Amino acid sequence: MTETTLFSECPKCSQAPVTRQANGLYCCQNCGVTLKEYAVLGLFKKGRYTIESLGEGDYSLAGNLRSGDALPPDALKVVLGNVYTDGELAGIAAGNLDVIRPVSSVLAQIILEQLREECYININGLRRGHGAPLPEQSSYHPSGPVPTRGIKWQDEGNLFCTTQRLVLPSNQFTFIRLGRKISAVQAYTNGVAVQQKGEEFATYFVGCYPHEAALVAAYVMGKIPKLRPAPDAG
Repeated sequence: MTETTLFSECPKCSQAPVTRQANGLYCCQNCGVTLKEYAVLGLFKKGRYTIESLGEGDYSLAGNLRSGDALPPDALKVVLGNVYTDGELAGIAAGNLDVIRPVSSVLAQIILEQLREECYININGLRRGHGAPLPEQSSYHPSGPVPTRGIKWQDEGNLFCTTQRLVLPSNQFTFIRLGRKISAVQAYTNGVAVQQKGEEFATYFVGCYPHEAALVAAYVMGKIPKLRPAPDAG
């Protein structure tokens, strides 16, 4: 990264670099994402950036990012990589998974090498726990914050959505296979929950942005029908 280039490849569109403009802002000339370096008291640059604009399009589930925390480049890259328009999220939930940009981080490459499965979504710094079961209906629209009362926390780590499963590497290495055992998924403003048949609890992943929770839930909703066996034609 040079002084004038923040990202050699835009985390949001992967089509152009994010470079410093004459006005001091960093911008992708392809998708229009615009970032501002964070300063304390307007004086001292701290190597953190806030999002000024996500570019053209409807981003109601990611709108909070425009007034969100200042993030270092590595964290910002992950967060922006999970930004999709409202229309794209609706399409993903309906099964149009071609719009998803595969993750190209070092951690994603390790997952690929170990599981031989492509990694499509990565969210860092989540806590996993067992909590109240979900009703048998799914939604990628956040329904409010995760109901944390009664959750039994298990571990924490980075969540990956691969070709076949949800993976959270930790001291316990959690796998949730995307298939017939999942009966429901629900997004929240700070996490996402997955219900598996035969379990008296749902698995909660807590500590992300609303747009990230929506993306995971939409991916699960769109992916499961493709992995379930086709009904017997006879």
